[in-house]
Amino acid sequence: MTTPSPLVLSQPDQVIGRLQRLGLTEENLLHAARRWHVAWSGFTANHPPFGIGIAAWMEAVAALRETTMPLGWVRSDERNYALVISPDGAMAISVATGDAGTGRPNTSPSNKAPKGVSTADAISVNQIQLELDLPVPELPSSEDDGPLTWFLLLHRAHDEIRCELSLPLEMSPDGRISRWKERLILSSIPLDGDIIEVIAPEGPDLDIDVKRKA
Repeated sequence: MTTPSPLVLSQPDQVIGRLQRLGLTEENLLHAARRWHVAWSGFTANHPPFGIGIAAWMEAVAALRETTMPLGWVRSDERNYALVISPDGAMAISVATGDAGTGRPNTSPSNKAPKGVSTADAISVNQIQLELDLPVPELPSSEDDGPLTWFLLLHRAHDEIRCELSLPLEMSPDGRISRWKERLILSSIPLDGDIIEVIAPEGPDLDIDVKRKA
């Protein structure tokens, strides 16, 4: 039996149109990618190496939430699985570092670090929602009526940041995503030595009552 190829959208107008139907803009996602890169760039050899990837990932998650929550998206940290969920509850986004195939239309990317039970559960729900019968590692299962979980994959090459928003269908026993239903290839961010400007998303004005201490 031939495995169907994923739907891959890489033309800017196609990607923008698909993101609009998902209730997103490309800038929502690229802002997270820029914050992720800036966090990586701020570390030195004096920082403990095991914490660098985690800290940069945390910045990307926070940035994604900051740009989507004003649109009605909701953050979720259930079981310490960091997501942002669409206003209708039908879609969730998880952030992960991708391998060298990330952002390349003619490859099949994967997450760089192995994922665990929560990711396996999310992919199981994706299969059920899409009425597919595909193998996933035998791990404790969550409810079947959860959102479809997409992944924002981020990859740093020597001259650019590549990223994509993609819908996984299958995970290998070693915890890496091995098959995709749909891939949206986002614009790359060139790394040419110029400073990457990160603009904070607009939020509500805060009136702070400042009183002189007696």
